Formats: sequence, structure tokens, C-alpha cells
Amino acid sequence: MNRYTIGIDGIEYSVEILEDTGSEARVVVNDREITVSVTDEAGAASAPQHLWRAPIRPPVAPRAGSGEIRAPMPARVTEVLAKAGDIVKEGQLLLKIEAMKMENQVLSPIAGTVEKVCVSSGQEVDGGELLVKVSPS
Repeated sequence: MNRYTIGIDGIEYSVEILEDTGSEARVVVNDREITVSVTDEAGAASAPQHLWRAPIRPPVAPRAGSGEIRAPMPARVTEVLAKAGDIVKEGQLLLKIEAMKMENQVLSPIAGTVEKVCVSSGQEVDGGELLVKVSPS
């Protein structure tokens, strides 16, 4: 198994490659398993890992043990589906962001109540910026 720590805009992600077939890989990103597909190996000579594109529903990892959801990279908020006071389930869709021409669905990391939504549709956000805070139920 290959393990990496990847920094994106000041946020560190722990990545473990479980299986790599050359065109797809099973990886664990901050304790969440996803399948990714290889789309470009340019730059692989200067880096020990492939460049990956996550599927349409990549995890947007919260800080460990919290309901704080932060932007993983600079992005534009395309749709806000949650509002303060909403009761949500773990994995429920809260909002959508677009980064590098890819839509990312932002899911609740925990079951609870939406404490605050810090963004609105059309807003540009920086990497690491707080998007939504969910209080545990």
C-alpha cells in the first residue's frame, strides 16, 4: 500500500492507494474510500503518484471530529440545498461547488442540525474556507 500526505491550499489530506489497475484506483482519502480514474499522467516523472480525477461525488473532508465543512480548494458555489435549522443525515447533500470545471457534491460528515451556512449560490470561496457547520444531534 502506498500512503501519501497531500497538501492543497494549506489543507492536508491523508491518501492511501489500496488498488491501482492503471485506469482506476481504490483510494482512501481522510478515512473515506472512493474509486478514482486516471485521466492524466503528465508530471508523473516529477511526482511518485498519478494525477487523479475524483468521481462526481468526491468526499469533502471535514476537520477530524467536527461538523465543519471547508472548501478543499478554491471553488465557486453552484447550489445551496441546506439552510440553518435543517436536520440532516450523515452523507446528505448540503451544497454543490465547482472547481477546475468539475462539480463536487458537498455531503454532511455527521448527522445533526445545520448550525450555519456560510456561503450562497454563485459565491467564490478560497481553499479552507468554512462552507457549512453541522452540530451533532
